Amino acid sequence: MKNLVVLYGGDLTSHAFEKVFGSECAFERVLLWASKFSEKIILFLKDSSPVANQISSFVSASPAKPKIEIISHDSWTKSLFISEIASALKKHGFESAIVSWADTPFLNEKLTRDLVEMHEKYAAEYSFADGFPYGLAPELIESGTASILSELSKNTLKGEGEKSIDREAIFSVMRLDINSFEVETLISDEDYRLLRFSFDAGSKINFLSCRNLYEEAEKQKVDLSDAYELSNLASRSPSVMQTLPAFYNIQISSKFNHKYSYSLESIGKNPAPKDFMPLSDFKKILSQIRNFSENAVISLSAFGEPLLNPEFLQFAIEVINQKDDSHKISLLIETDGLLVTEELAQKIAECAKSKNAEVNWIIYIDAVEKSMYARLHNCDESHFEKALSAIPLLEKHFEGHVYPQFMRLKTSEPQLESFYRFWKEKESPSKGELIIQKYNSVCGTLPDLKPADLSPVNRIPCWHLRRDLTILADGSVPFCFQLAFPENAGNILSEGIEKVWGRFGQVLKNHLELLCSLNSGKSEPKSADNKCGICDESYTFNF
Repeated sequence: MKNLVVLYGGDLTSHAFEKVFGSECAFERVLLWASKFSEKIILFLKDSSPVANQISSFVSASPAKPKIEIISHDSWTKSLFISEIASALKKHGFESAIVSWADTPFLNEKLTRDLVEMHEKYAAEYSFADGFPYGLAPELIESGTASILSELSKNTLKGEGEKSIDREAIFSVMRLDINSFEVETLISDEDYRLLRFSFDAGSKINFLSCRNLYEEAEKQKVDLSDAYELSNLASRSPSVMQTLPAFYNIQISSKFNHKYSYSLESIGKNPAPKDFMPLSDFKKILSQIRNFSENAVISLSAFGEPLLNPEFLQFAIEVINQKDDSHKISLLIETDGLLVTEELAQKIAECAKSKNAEVNWIIYIDAVEKSMYARLHNCDESHFEKALSAIPLLEKHFEGHVYPQFMRLKTSEPQLESFYRFWKEKESPSKGELIIQKYNSVCGTLPDLKPADLSPVNRIPCWHLRRDLTILADGSVPFCFQLAFPENAGNILSEGIEKVWGRFGQVLKNHLELLCSLNSGKSEPKSADNKCGICDESYTFNF
């Protein structure tokens, strides 16, 4: 079977051209991989790509023997991506396309050959690898299937097809009509999905994971061509797991409208160094985050109701203004919704639109009846209607980015199904968006109100230690958002983010050693000095 290699490079960053893999960069390694599987490579680009010159120079100097053809557009949607694949296959007479993004330096030759063999053996229409870290294997789509999917993405699946391209563009459209296609899956012998590795150079965070993995493989003489050896090395390497923070939860207010029955506030243990973070301090912290992480989600507010800060609007605008072509900064606001107004929503939305920035809202609803709401929030029943009214108001300005949240508790569990059924409907005020949140006892500090144990059989490395940073109102940073460790990592305002984050490395290393001991049965999970042993938040993750 003749296969065409299609590479998407429309969103390549400068990190894709940093020569940190021996004498090669990520983009070069992808071209060399591609040259082993086709006599023709199609490279999709953006007309206004900031790295267009670098791409051209690497393409012209590439030792890859296949001819590289460039197709460029101003912007790419999922539909356009699939349509161009279909057109290229038809134009050049290839039966299937091997598809990947052009910034994945560890694309594995053996996995690719296994995928191609499976795709041909079972006459599949679409094939992919599952259970491996992202970036090790491509996906395959048959020519006729690409044409069918192209038409679907323009018509019956137009809502998904019109969305901007992402790394799951093909499958995200196909899964809406998945039973109409013959799909084959190459399943990993070990499941690495819970570790959430993404080996690409699309962001500074992921690029550093790639660089550090390559260096660890060189140091430990691990075979880069063995997908399992490489994945196992990543799963035990702190430097690969923990590069830079991607989620910053910042306490701009330590005050609440409600004393939630499921919060530290309910037992008087809110970590509150001061009532509100000054806007001047927040600006200094944001500047450091922007330079340090490049891409990040900024959440307002840890351990507090953000809208109670008198300058909340300016805080939100400051976050949005960090967004530009080189810095993908998005804003997350978690609130009870009581202080949301039309004017506030409109001003934030206008700013976000001007910067093409993403703003997500989570509204604590937690019930379907006002009596249960009042019981959980320790408030007057009238607050329930006020909180509900915030959702359609926000949805009008932030379509698809407003999430009513239900905290799963033994007390309110009987209302979970009704909550889900109501909010999941496309006609609901949130247009089908919602969040079902797992209860957190904060390492046993709060009562055990969890209605079900959702934790994995084997404990996994803590996602929050790896990628999150909680910043309290005075700039201090606890090692753990659970406040499981008595000491802080330091203070960003006085020491700087790089120095503070650098102290997390040893904590993660100790954590990984503890997990090995716990999973092997050598340690007692519930010992008094072992907060990680009784914590079940390690597998949860944020936006």
